[in-house]
Amino acid sequence: MKGKLKAGARFRFINAQTRTGWLFCAPALVPITMFIILPFCMSIVYSFTNKMLVQKAGKVVEFVGLKNFIKLATSEIAQQAFLNTAIYALLVVPIIIILGTLLAVLVNNSMKGVKILRTIYFSPQIVTMTVVAVVWSFIFSPGPDGLMNSALKLFGLQPQGWLQDPKWAMFCIAIMYIWQSLGMQMLIILGGLQFISEDLYEAGRMDGCNAVQRFLYITVPMLKNTLVYVLISTTINTLKLFTQVYVLTNGGPKGATTSVIYLLYKSGFINNQLGYSSAIAVAFFLVVLMISLFQNKVLGRDNG
Repeated sequence: MKGKLKAGARFRFINAQTRTGWLFCAPALVPITMFIILPFCMSIVYSFTNKMLVQKAGKVVEFVGLKNFIKLATSEIAQQAFLNTAIYALLVVPIIIILGTLLAVLVNNSMKGVKILRTIYFSPQIVTMTVVAVVWSFIFSPGPDGLMNSALKLFGLQPQGWLQDPKWAMFCIAIMYIWQSLGMQMLIILGGLQFISEDLYEAGRMDGCNAVQRFLYITVPMLKNTLVYVLISTTINTLKLFTQVYVLTNGGPKGATTSVIYLLYKSGFINNQLGYSSAIAVAFFLVVLMISLFQNKVLGRDNG
């Protein structure tokens, strides 16, 4: 009898804890449900219809099956957008991880002025991407008086079109994003570095390891979980390329910087094709999900 009473009391206690937990989560769960989960579910439904952002008079919403997805798969513009986004991610992600790790190792030392260096590296992160894009538009100005072209002139080189040149436009956007986001990734990696015991480095020195060997065989393996997180989060953020394209190039020149998210925006909010843009959103979500799961499975397989 006592056992049943104790079990009943424990059950009530757990229920009370659960209700309290849900109560504290409610301020976050309500907006997430309203502005993320519910709109995404609506996108899945709309992707199978001819829904328009502003429905024309007399035109009803109809179920069109896989028509929007077939259009997406056969569209040259959509194929270029996915390719541009992939190229951008391949440009940005490795550089951010490598430079972020090296900078974190640099500022992890107790040298003079290290706090000032940390502040300098992190400061671009506090500026919004819109402001960063406007500033860099002056740096990459195609005229002879643009900052980059002025620097080229000092070395006797010809000025470039930069953002107006299909060969350079995506590369310029990648440089801008690396500059803006590098500080945050450096800070995350720095946090991982500070959890590595100094005893491991001391043992490495006693075994005759030089600085490069200590970095490769102690720092990198001990940072694995942190680097996996940085890789996955950076990949997701770079695949969401939009603001830079919207502010600087509007997808040009000749579609060289059209990203998947910009194509989604253009299809839904400019061309009024909400059903088609919803199909793009669903397809993009599935692609990002598969990439993230693959990265986590391959790079995190030794963690279990």
